[in-house]
Amino acid sequence: LLDTLSAVLQQPPGFISDLPESSDLDLIESVTETIPADHEILLLGIGGSSLGTLALIDALCPEDASRLTVLDNIDPDTLAKTLATLDLELTTVLVISKSGGTAETTAQLLWILDAFTKAGLSSRDHVVAITDPEKGCLREVAQQQGWRSLPVPSAVGGRYSVLTAVGLLPAALCGIDIRALVNGAKSALENLRSATSDHALVRWLSGWRLLHDRCPNVVHFAYRDRMVTLGDWFAQLWAESLGKRFDLDGNEVFRGSTPMVARGVTDQHSLVQLFVEGPADKQFLMLDADLPSTLGTISDESAQLHEDFNYLSGKSIEELRVAELEGTVAALQSAGRPVSVVRFEALDEAHLGAWILLMKVATVMAADHLKVDPFDQPGVEGGKAVAFARMGKAGWQSRGEAIESGARSLKPAPAIRVD
Repeated sequence: LLDTLSAVLQQPPGFISDLPESSDLDLIESVTETIPADHEILLLGIGGSSLGTLALIDALCPEDASRLTVLDNIDPDTLAKTLATLDLELTTVLVISKSGGTAETTAQLLWILDAFTKAGLSSRDHVVAITDPEKGCLREVAQQQGWRSLPVPSAVGGRYSVLTAVGLLPAALCGIDIRALVNGAKSALENLRSATSDHALVRWLSGWRLLHDRCPNVVHFAYRDRMVTLGDWFAQLWAESLGKRFDLDGNEVFRGSTPMVARGVTDQHSLVQLFVEGPADKQFLMLDADLPSTLGTISDESAQLHEDFNYLSGKSIEELRVAELEGTVAALQSAGRPVSVVRFEALDEAHLGAWILLMKVATVMAADHLKVDPFDQPGVEGGKAVAFARMGKAGWQSRGEAIESGARSLKPAPAIRVD
């Protein structure tokens, strides 16, 4: 594994080689300053264009987070409800697409542009585009319309892009210290350069690799609500990077490692039954963080309402939370399930930036073990091809038809009527 890590660092992927420098952060902050402080922020993006931002916002819980609305789906009901709540004159839209041609994001953009036009507003004053620095239709439109824009480095794919303008601009707009985020990532990177077999990441990957054939799936089990969305970000990174039909030699292998997101203590009352007594095919990554608690202890008076409540007298909610975490870890381990516990000394920008960098490196190293390409996503492209063909996009008809012809049946399941 140390050889693999050394190879990754010697020929670094884009998410390492293009970590923002001070000048890049200056540019992001200059765009931030052009957006009025009283504007709501509407983020249009999907997958890697939104999950990282949501993870940052939820984990760090900045005071200004309420100004951000993320639209990462195209359910018309949600879009209509969102539009009904927006004061368009006091709204700035961040449209994010690395390729510039993401169908869902494009549809969202055209929908909101129509709304601006009907309201008599100029998109030039309300839209910021984050996309490829040189190519793609979104880059062309941004230049034509005179929109403010920021680049996504060409060598950084969407699911690896949270520490670029993709995640850093919305984070800055919500009061997050983006320089501390990036510095945390760079600090973790420097630690990796001198890593030995005792480094936590190397130890975790060693265990994952050893157990992968028997336990190919990874459960991201966060015991802080603020860390649950971090699991959603990890799930895309891990699944889309490792789940591949073909290996690097072109052999059909159908390899991967399925991520699952769980929330403690809530899922102790649902998923843990499966985790402890179901198939022994999962590894567990338990996340916790040291956070100050403002809650006091439960009073004797309240605890004496019933004799079964007495054990909670003088105890805090935090004590119970920790006991639940430790109890779940013990239950999983006693059932022979592999468990790793990660505890953040603080849930702040520096620690979060470090964790994000480490999980990206872990993903690339896991891909090396599976002998798959961690940077493509051909399985995702198939669904896009069919959608483009059905919507009449030029150049996609034959590919879409070829994929549909291979489907067993395209007939929808019969509707269930509720009278």
